[in-house]
Amino acid sequence: MNRNIVEQHLSEIPSVIINATGPLGNKKAWAIYIALLQRDEGLRFNQIRDLFEAEPPEIARALRALTNAGLVTKQARTLDDAGSTKASFYVPTTLGVALIAALYRGLTPPQDEESLPRPE
Repeated sequence: MNRNIVEQHLSEIPSVIINATGPLGNKKAWAIYIALLQRDEGLRFNQIRDLFEAEPPEIARALRALTNAGLVTKQARTLDDAGSTKASFYVPTTLGVALIAALYRGLTPPQDEESLPRPE
């Protein structure tokens, strides 16, 4: 992965939040998580790969960790697309959105809700 792009996405989140969620333990996964939180429409696997200039196994590992943590899910836009890897995309789950909002509220000084990556 391109380290500068990863760091750019990580700079969107205070380090106290990243450190407090040690079970994720992977800055690449965090960067992908933040990128997905910033996009209401989600991202396809290849879009994530291209955004981070990464090899597919790196992206697959990070997405698997995020999915296993319940922060991200894979969806299809239509019933016809269900099961198609080319038509599926990744989005944050309700838990994923709530977690980042809760972390901001609980671990950072008070701030405007608009400064969250994706307030709900």
